[in-house]
Amino acid sequence: MTRRVAWTSVLVLAALTLLAVWLMIDVERVPVHSREPPQSEARRNPWLALERFTAHMGGHLTRASDARILDRLPAGGTLFLDRQRAHLLPAERLRRLIAWVEDGGYLIAVAELPGVADPLLDSLGVRRTEPSPSAPEDMPRVVQVTLPGAARPLALEASWSVLKAGERQPAWTASQSGRGEQWLHFGIGRGQITVATALDDHLSNRHIGERDHAELYWSLLSRYDRSPQPQVLLLSRLQMPTLLEWIWANARAACIAAAVLLGLWLWRIVPRFGSTLPDAPPVRRELREHLAAVGRYQWRSGALAALLLPAREHFRSRLALRQPMIAVLPAAAQAAALAALCQRPAVRIAAALDGAAETPHAFTDTLRMLRNLEGDL
Repeated sequence: MTRRVAWTSVLVLAALTLLAVWLMIDVERVPVHSREPPQSEARRNPWLALERFTAHMGGHLTRASDARILDRLPAGGTLFLDRQRAHLLPAERLRRLIAWVEDGGYLIAVAELPGVADPLLDSLGVRRTEPSPSAPEDMPRVVQVTLPGAARPLALEASWSVLKAGERQPAWTASQSGRGEQWLHFGIGRGQITVATALDDHLSNRHIGERDHAELYWSLLSRYDRSPQPQVLLLSRLQMPTLLEWIWANARAACIAAAVLLGLWLWRIVPRFGSTLPDAPPVRRELREHLAAVGRYQWRSGALAALLLPAREHFRSRLALRQPMIAVLPAAAQAAALAALCQRPAVRIAAALDGAAETPHAFTDTLRMLRNLEGDL
């Protein structure tokens, strides 16, 4: 039994040895690429892959969001202008930008969506439209871009909007068959302008590695950037300075003078306080002030009937003293007797004695009639 177990162990060990030798000879280790979710830096910066790709190819990319950089662009180099720039390109700044291109700069601009204002494309005469409804839907969503003198066309993902040039004719274009142009390139002076739809999406972290997006980007820089090494200024998520920052930068002297004048004016009008005066002794309120306050409260709260009741009782007490024969009559006869005595309308007298006074106007008319009747007695 012991010998059988020993031979079995030897055979199992030999089999395992042969299996290990076979795995080492025939199985090859190869690297496997797996896509990981974006880390915190990539989530904060949608252009992180573009920055690293530019640096890897020997260029330099600087990302900024201050629109005032457009006022002091360096000579030459490349400016990559992102969307949402309409309110940051007034006429004077746009004129300086075009002059910078004419002086040898290279501008890559992402076209705004149709319906969104774009002063830059308007100055070039470029219109943005949606594709024709008659265009086939089953065609490949690929745009073939053939640069002048390039060995082969480069394939890009197509977008849903198209561009149409105006009177200014582009040097070259790229379009999706049957859907219209999506890339326009203009030569202006000694510089160049490339306008493209959805270029910000093509060069983002998620899609820069698809098709020929990265290769086309570097091909454009290699062909049109006039620097010894491509220098790219990426303006994305443009922001304007706040009102206080703009005032301090452009009117600092006026702000300081206004602050000094304001301080002098306050020093002039603010009263000088002396020693503390003793508190005044409390004043005893009079009964009529209390009654007036109660009357104002009832007037504001709409309790007009509660205010009218004492006035009518006061008039009836005066009537009982002056005209006791009239005071004991019924209401209708009483109103008629008072009308004959005082020469006033019986209807108004009856309303003053027993009518409802729900509005401020009716309340004041009733009090006026009671006062006049008391004077007539």
